Amino acid sequence: MQNMQKKAVKAKIIDKIQLSPDNFQMRLYCPYIAHNIIPGQFIQIRLNNISNDPLLCRPFAVYQTDNDNMDILFKLVGKGTRLLSQKVAGDELMIIGPLGNGFPIDNSFKTALLVAGGMGIAGLHLLINRLKDRNVIVLLGACSEDMLLGADDLVSLGVCVLTATEDGSCGYKGMVSQLLEEVLSEEKLKFGGCRIYSCGPMPMLKAVAEIANNNGVKAYVSLEEKMACGLGACMGCAIEIKSDSKKYKLVCKDGPVFDAQEIAWK
Repeated sequence: MQNMQKKAVKAKIIDKIQLSPDNFQMRLYCPYIAHNIIPGQFIQIRLNNISNDPLLCRPFAVYQTDNDNMDILFKLVGKGTRLLSQKVAGDELMIIGPLGNGFPIDNSFKTALLVAGGMGIAGLHLLINRLKDRNVIVLLGACSEDMLLGADDLVSLGVCVLTATEDGSCGYKGMVSQLLEEVLSEEKLKFGGCRIYSCGPMPMLKAVAEIANNNGVKAYVSLEEKMACGLGACMGCAIEIKSDSKKYKLVCKDGPVFDAQEIAWK
């Protein structure tokens, strides 16, 4: 699927659900983005249409789409997301997108392992509909059961969902990357090819990259990096890569999806 041209478009808030004290799901009427977004791409939202405070747009993954509507998940982390949480149905937002590059999908694998840490499921959920002809296993990780996101939505899609919590309150006790190691120990998964798609905190993605490399499995990661412009102009989201010719790439323009082995992990 070809990347569609980015546009600045208006979106109207249809609904907002508070999933937990700090996490929200918001549904927006935005036909252009809903019909043209590719799994792995992102959007930029201007949070104040009246003043320039906050000045910068904020990047968000599109969690899911339904005809002309799309959903985003967000966590309260600062002024911008707090302002977004105060919006109500009927309010309008200015959105720029689709932005960035999505997840590569080819015919070389039958099993897809989607590894999400915390809010990382927001960047992976849309991918599931593109993988309906594959065996999809979703690994969700969080500190505790009350911080797991998206499990019910995933079960309703009919995919296998495995959970890992650091305190052992739900599923595997430990890090989701440790659960990934156990899942990959099942050799039958590798028959017919296996592919890993992951989104979450940088330490988790680094661990996923190492595990994938050790098991000879191709992995793609979506980086959760702070962005200013989202268009590649400010150079504020540069990451170091393993290359003799070009040492850095921009998460917003060259990503946010990268081959896990391309990144010079710190």
